[in-house]
Amino acid sequence: MTKAATNIFRDSLLRKEEFTTTFELVPGRGSGGKRLEKILTLAELAKNDGRIKAFSITDNPGGHPALSPTSLGLDIQAMGISPLLHFSLKDKNRNMAESQLFECHRHDLLNILVLGGDYPRHGFQGQAMPVFDLDSIQLLDMICKLRSPLQLDKGVPGQAMDLPSMDFFAGCVVSPFKTTEAEQVWQYVKMLSKIQSGASFVITQLGYDMAKYKELIDLCHNKQTDIPLIANVFIPSLTVARIMNRGKVPGVLLPDTLLQQIEKEQQTSDKGKESSLLRAAQMIAALRQMGYDGVHIGGNNLTFDDLSFLLGQAENLYTYPKDDKREIHFPVAETWYLHSDCTKEKRKQKHPFIFFANELIHRQFFTPEGFFFPLAKKFSLFVLQRKRLEKIYSFVEHLCKKLLFHCRMCGDCTLSTSAYICPQSGCPKKMINGPCGGSNNGYCEVYPNERICFWVRSFQRGKNPVCSNIQPLPVLPPKDWSLNRSSSWLNYFSGKDHCQLEQTHSIPPKTRN
Repeated sequence: MTKAATNIFRDSLLRKEEFTTTFELVPGRGSGGKRLEKILTLAELAKNDGRIKAFSITDNPGGHPALSPTSLGLDIQAMGISPLLHFSLKDKNRNMAESQLFECHRHDLLNILVLGGDYPRHGFQGQAMPVFDLDSIQLLDMICKLRSPLQLDKGVPGQAMDLPSMDFFAGCVVSPFKTTEAEQVWQYVKMLSKIQSGASFVITQLGYDMAKYKELIDLCHNKQTDIPLIANVFIPSLTVARIMNRGKVPGVLLPDTLLQQIEKEQQTSDKGKESSLLRAAQMIAALRQMGYDGVHIGGNNLTFDDLSFLLGQAENLYTYPKDDKREIHFPVAETWYLHSDCTKEKRKQKHPFIFFANELIHRQFFTPEGFFFPLAKKFSLFVLQRKRLEKIYSFVEHLCKKLLFHCRMCGDCTLSTSAYICPQSGCPKKMINGPCGGSNNGYCEVYPNERICFWVRSFQRGKNPVCSNIQPLPVLPPKDWSLNRSSSWLNYFSGKDHCQLEQTHSIPPKTRN
């Protein structure tokens, strides 16, 4: 397989005059069968047609086991069409993630869509253990570093061998379809942080609110972010539409009005297929006119004939606009909008007293400008030289933080970046750089309609971010789990945690008593 063939997607997307179309493939559980045969047949027909520039291959969607995207990607690549591999982080620690990147690079599978991933669900004999060692921002940072020759740190096994550069074309996702201010502002902040960390393109979550699509592209223009934007256009079956409408798909909202329209269309002889394809075609034409660089098409049980009809109708509507009264704008009731609701006069946010108390303590004891910082640092470095004192110190820290923050003693505390509530105990995915995209109406993906998303709580309790000044936030590196169950205060003052304080008082290299 030639390298040029794997870059058809990248070449198309980076040509501003070209509108790029991708289609999502969802491999099922197992290594073969009729489902996989249908996928490969569709891919072969699409390759000969030439309008689809990449096949996007999902990675265990919904948290269920399925055929690896790398395996199917190799089959797609062998046909001469670009695979765009979803790279989900829910089942991979950082070592496995790096290993799979090596595998992708070896096979010239360079187009990667970085995802946090859905929370694991039922697998072999029950629910799998969740693994969220990295988040999408941290993986994009890793990929960005791999694009240049990388020298391993001194002392790392294999340090004599430098890693060659790996030319990945990695993108990220964002949802502009959140219904609450907290969720939406965080989505945009995190998107900008992903771009800052090296994302080369952005694909939206699926949605049906055209004003929200416009909101996203306007935000990117306002931020002068010249990055390719791809809109997600999904064509659901009636069964899937009902599931989405009930909020059973993480991060996806399908409005009642659209469900009612789909149910009405089911009364036709073709069960509403042509109507749904024409509605999607009009969406694609409108998104192209809006300024999107491409569309990411998905749907249930679509054949190549369906895709060909859809793309032909979309091109015709874009080239020869018609006064079609077909409804394509389906907003969710009481949705928050950035460019209208953010400018309204609001009551000043009231922060709880405990937030200001924690902020004061943190500022005075744990920032270099703080009044008590020199004393706290000097005492902590003194304690580190005395093993018995260290145990007492760690016990007191754990007791205080357990009572106040439900502390898990991860050894690398990030409380000050999440309004002094702990992501290790409060977020099922333990996200430290903002939320995942799985929340619905402010509720956590893992506990829908039961528990408010951890980062929504942080937004409501703290000072940042704010809708009037959406900016990328400083990115926290992944935790060093060798520090787990140790004192985060001692690790902070001795420069072992993510803050890496410059040491002006080194610890003498002597035996600790």
